[in-house]
Amino acid sequence: MDIRGYASAAAIAVAGLLAYGLYQLAPQGQPLVRSEVIGQLDGPPLAGYSRTRLYRFGDYQYLTGQLIVAGRVQGGLEQAPVLEALVPAQHEPGEFGPMPPMPQDEAAIRQAALAQDLLRAAAAAREVRNLVYGGRDNGRYALLGSVAGDAGVTLLSTPGQTLYLVAGPLRQARQRGAPAVGGAWRSDDQGASWRYAPEVTLGPAQRHAMFLTEARVVALEEAADGARLLVSEDGARHWSALRLDEQVWPDAGSYGKALADQAGPQRGAADARLAYGWSLYPVAADRAVGWSWRDRVGADGAARRIETRRFEVRFQAGASPAFRITHGVAPVPQQDPMSRPVLGMPVYATQGNRIFRLDTDQGNWHELAATPKVRGQPSSIGQAWFGRKGWMVQTYADRLFDFGERTRTYFHTHDQGRTWRPFQLSPDQERGLLGLDAAGEGVLVHAERDGRTVILRYGLD
Repeated sequence: MDIRGYASAAAIAVAGLLAYGLYQLAPQGQPLVRSEVIGQLDGPPLAGYSRTRLYRFGDYQYLTGQLIVAGRVQGGLEQAPVLEALVPAQHEPGEFGPMPPMPQDEAAIRQAALAQDLLRAAAAAREVRNLVYGGRDNGRYALLGSVAGDAGVTLLSTPGQTLYLVAGPLRQARQRGAPAVGGAWRSDDQGASWRYAPEVTLGPAQRHAMFLTEARVVALEEAADGARLLVSEDGARHWSALRLDEQVWPDAGSYGKALADQAGPQRGAADARLAYGWSLYPVAADRAVGWSWRDRVGADGAARRIETRRFEVRFQAGASPAFRITHGVAPVPQQDPMSRPVLGMPVYATQGNRIFRLDTDQGNWHELAATPKVRGQPSSIGQAWFGRKGWMVQTYADRLFDFGERTRTYFHTHDQGRTWRPFQLSPDQERGLLGLDAAGEGVLVHAERDGRTVILRYGLD
């Protein structure tokens, strides 16, 4: 072959490579364009940037989001409890101590006045507030309360549907110099009324906190000196801590020393570093199950799995929890750091492109499905939503011309992953994405229309 032949072959190869790269850039699936309004928030609209989350507890649904307080929304916020006003420490300057008991009517008047003061100050400073909406699956969501803070809030529910709203430290009461507070507020009537619950400790330190009964709460705590199982038998008022590494990995110290000795002084400590991961899930009122894995982390940060162990915890009234440890089990999916499993609700997890479901009877994971390739490239799951009759996943895949990004594709399945249908979401739809409806047959998106936040459903049939 002469030089012209080589040049022609090279040109064909370059053209083919360019065509393949452009093919990968083309979105997969059709956009969702048909929608119906299935809900409306009866209160101020949520901001477009809002950290929004949809919760389902029994027959009730709750939506948390954010907005920046301005004069035009102040009146709307006054229709629901301003949760800082329910904090007793904010009613009087700290130097005078707690307020003496007062008649209920007078206390309500003072709380209403304080709520107005707090909202006026928030509007003047254009502060971020977290809003909580709730209702049954009938399309109407009432404003249940608001609280300051730009870090978002978390809702927890007991089996009896007592609600706890957990917030980070609040701003100081500007006019009275009271110290910043945070913590939890409790509702016994699906959010219709709230009371501040300073006796309850629920926050970032209690990872994956879950109520097994009205009184029994369990959580994980991970610290530099190891992981602990936190247990409360009085509704998160008092916690006891058990060293999980002593139960699950009693050989951790000797194993780490042996690994360091094997590496030798010439290779450095980084080649012999061990890392442990943890997960925890509820399976019954007196039982939880979790997994822990031991990885060897190299100098480049790459982790290699050494072993996975399963631990089952059985709780006993008036006695310490009983552990049962199983060594050398198959690797399991890691737990979403933001997950707070609810007893009695299906538990799913993802790892790479695979989807798993927890069998609560046996306390084991079962692999159900894997997501398809995207334009010929393997995909990995970024987020996943699960309904009764369908699932939706957001996947990422590498591409030839990445421009610093990966290909993002949405898929839906109505047959537990045997077939997948790709589709597209616009930037506005992605900003307002709430997930799937309860049936798993439609995508839910919040949007603002005529000064109200509405919930749109895009059918996936």
